[in-house]
Amino acid sequence: MNAHLGVFRSLRVLSGYRHRVLEGVMHDIRQRYIGSVFGSLWAVLFPLLQLSIYAGLYTFIFKVRPSGLTELGYVVLVFSGLVPLMAFNEALTAATSSLSANKNLLLNTVFPAELIPLRAAIAAQATSLIGLLITLVAGFVLGRTSWQAILLVPVFWVLLLMFAMGIGWMFSLLSLVARDVQHGLGLVVMLLFVLSPFAYTPEMVPAALKPVIYMNPLSYFVLSFQQLICYGTWPDPLVAAGAVFLSLGSFFTGFMVFQRAKHVFFDYA
Repeated sequence: MNAHLGVFRSLRVLSGYRHRVLEGVMHDIRQRYIGSVFGSLWAVLFPLLQLSIYAGLYTFIFKVRPSGLTELGYVVLVFSGLVPLMAFNEALTAATSSLSANKNLLLNTVFPAELIPLRAAIAAQATSLIGLLITLVAGFVLGRTSWQAILLVPVFWVLLLMFAMGIGWMFSLLSLVARDVQHGLGLVVMLLFVLSPFAYTPEMVPAALKPVIYMNPLSYFVLSFQQLICYGTWPDPLVAAGAVFLSLGSFFTGFMVFQRAKHVFFDYA
């Protein structure tokens, strides 16, 4: 009980630094596009091109077509499934490498170390948020997204970020000891991408393989976003409950592990 109270007290203290975190996020976003020809326009071009490539691949080459969806409706399905995957990948990758890349902040006793991965993860969401906006516009234009369902999209986005942050806090510490974590992370995320139902529905999967979908934690977020944006309905209660459980469990576990182990791992900074 005391440990849990300590966590909540720490979170309240960290909330006092929200203005500094916001300033850091804006700084990181500006730095990301310095020196490029298109500048901040890449924040729009990158998600648009990435989503279009995947949609074209599954629509015109693999010719996947779930029942009840038109060709354009299927594009919205792919978009709404890919956006949370992109957001998770960017948040987790940025958080994992944040301590190694910001050792000056890490050794600064004034700025809480817990905020370094959080700041990096939020700043990395810029392109994914543009992708989400593109997806929502497409869903509304095609009449697939309802105003009632769209109220939950920001909630599930925060839950997804919390899920990524919990893992990111732990991996950021491990990456101080072994950089292999950053290299191996891409392979693990790629496997989770492949096993996520962003381009097909669970009904299209053979019964013997369906458990594989629900063993993948990202599936709960993918399915929730697809049901909200592509089908214009509330998420399935079990799927939504899974997303909430994974988010809260990951966030508080990662935060507690970071708090208790950070001084040991900081010796390797």
